[in-house]
Amino acid sequence: ESLKNDLDENGLLYYNELFKSYIENSDVILLDLEYTDKFYRNIFDNINNKEYVSIYNNSSVKELYKCNNILEELSLVCSKICSLIKDGVDINRIKLCNVSEDNYYNVVRFFNMFNIPLNIKSISSINGTALVKIFKDNYDSDLSISLNKVYENINNTDDEVIYKQLVNIVNEYAFIDDKLVVKDFIYEDISNVLKKNTVLENAVRVVDFTKELFSEDDYVFLINYNEGAIPISRRDDDYLSDKTKSLIGISTSYELNNNEIEIIKNRIRGINNLTVSYSLYNLNSVLYLSPSYDKDLFIEKEYSCDYTNSNLYNTLELVKSMDEYNKFNSISSNLGILSNHYKDLKYSSYSNKYTGIDKKELYDFLGKKLSLSYTKVNSYYECSFKYYLDYILKLNKYEDSFDSVIGSIFHKVLSLCFNDEFDFEKCFKETVDSFDYGYSNMELFFLNKLKNELKLTIDAINTQLEYMSFHNFMYEQNVVIKVSDDVNVTFTGYLDKVMFEEYNGCNLVVIVDYKTGNTSVDINNTPYGLSMQLPIYMYLIKNSGLLKNVRIGGLYLQKIISKMDQEKDDSMKLEGYTNSSEEVMSLIDKSYENSKIIKGLKYTNSGLSSNAKVLSDDEMEYLEKIVNSKINESYRNILDARFDINPKVIKGENLGCRYCKYKDICFVKNEDIVELEYKKLEFGGEVDA
Repeated sequence: ESLKNDLDENGLLYYNELFKSYIENSDVILLDLEYTDKFYRNIFDNINNKEYVSIYNNSSVKELYKCNNILEELSLVCSKICSLIKDGVDINRIKLCNVSEDNYYNVVRFFNMFNIPLNIKSISSINGTALVKIFKDNYDSDLSISLNKVYENINNTDDEVIYKQLVNIVNEYAFIDDKLVVKDFIYEDISNVLKKNTVLENAVRVVDFTKELFSEDDYVFLINYNEGAIPISRRDDDYLSDKTKSLIGISTSYELNNNEIEIIKNRIRGINNLTVSYSLYNLNSVLYLSPSYDKDLFIEKEYSCDYTNSNLYNTLELVKSMDEYNKFNSISSNLGILSNHYKDLKYSSYSNKYTGIDKKELYDFLGKKLSLSYTKVNSYYECSFKYYLDYILKLNKYEDSFDSVIGSIFHKVLSLCFNDEFDFEKCFKETVDSFDYGYSNMELFFLNKLKNELKLTIDAINTQLEYMSFHNFMYEQNVVIKVSDDVNVTFTGYLDKVMFEEYNGCNLVVIVDYKTGNTSVDINNTPYGLSMQLPIYMYLIKNSGLLKNVRIGGLYLQKIISKMDQEKDDSMKLEGYTNSSEEVMSLIDKSYENSKIIKGLKYTNSGLSSNAKVLSDDEMEYLEKIVNSKINESYRNILDARFDINPKVIKGENLGCRYCKYKDICFVKNEDIVELEYKKLEFGGEVDA
């Protein structure tokens, strides 16, 4: 009463004085009157001389099937639908009701197994699709750039629908100039958009049991006839409590629940061709019949399945029965029937061999293009099946870790630290803040320690530069090289630091790649396509167009985080290969005879130390040819869909399985492993791909 008075005093209630007079002069027909909220029934009870009409359908008894679980329910329903279709019933007259989100995937799976077309609304968000990933990867303040990237990757009508959905979402924020401001809002909107399933012309339709208008010749299947599933119970948690509703004449949750039960009962009575099923159990607990159950409504029957409609379902049932027999000595009723029919079933046999995919479908799936990098090529040669899972199926979801964030912070600061106006404190803070990463207190503690490490790293690099005769630098160069003219294949690489100087009519180049983890500079496995990181830097700089007439002076990796027991100057020595020309060495390192900046480079009384890693110009050119051939070989094999399980082992180390996450997918066997001979790289001769 006080709430009503408060709303009235504030002018928030509006009265239509003419409504009662209006209906006094008209006939009022109410359908299913007894299920209308009593508040509205009381209003009409106060109007005299009115005839109320309630419409009921016939009340024939329906079949109610008791099943152990939802899987039995679905096999029962699918078998009965197959029988109806065989008898000539129009599939468009068949309706499936009470499909919850929990049952969605099982429903779709069973209808596919029985080859029954089904129109069902999707519950999957577009958020996990490849196009949305492309949109997010290219997110920009000007979203036309992002949308153009998405548009370039449309391959089918489903992609077109997703593209239009993204455009509609972006258009909602047209009034915002800088779309970075609303990035989180747009991502949230995307997560709430569902995929649109293709609507089939002739198919069983999933409908709402309480809202659908069924005709006399409809065949209706009501599944999951269990407590909590139908009807869905209301609780006393509305804005108005049940106590308040009782005082002002509005139906309480208890009354509404009873009304819903009666509605379900009358819907059941009113449908001519209705089959109802319920489950005794789910994965977690015992289930109970719907509170709308009335024994007078049903003829109760036990679950039974017709094994004449789906070979796939039958073989799965047979395998399940055989498992129960072998593990628990339990003989199911269908074991004898199915085992006699499927005598050639290869039970308890499994081959982990990759069986191949269609090359054209793969190329279409990739959007008629292929992008390679050192990491991808190395992964392919370590094990081609691992590459398939990582980069074709994209099963390895990348997430930022503290280690990866630290590496990015160091790389970014090191690319800026040699500018004249460099401010370390400001640059470090801005770089740390630029990452959308939630640092824990422990990580912030280590970050502060690593900040001092980075200062020492910059000092050490500045000291190294005093020994070098290079004055031109490029940092963080992203290089994209077109590999093939026949198909759209590109190779992408990243150059952390390029130092160059004009020397004898060419650009003498030194490439340095910063590393925060362990490094390997062994080029002896290059003919196998493995450990090609340093040679690939040479391939990148020579094919990038960044510099003309390139001569390689040195290819190096550099650790930028020291071990606890290691001196900073020693830990940061350049590791890699130096041009064997002493004149070139002297330009790269004035102390080359006993190098202070290049690991292992030293001259003794008998000449160059055996630990020194040097390559002649011809050897570097030969190495580049090998890299080129291995890149070409890898892309041809990938586009030929060659993804066998073939992890490589060298010197007893399994490179393919070393950090692989997919052992529970590939079930690698000893016979799959490829043993490679480790031997010193021999230069000269034809390059064998």
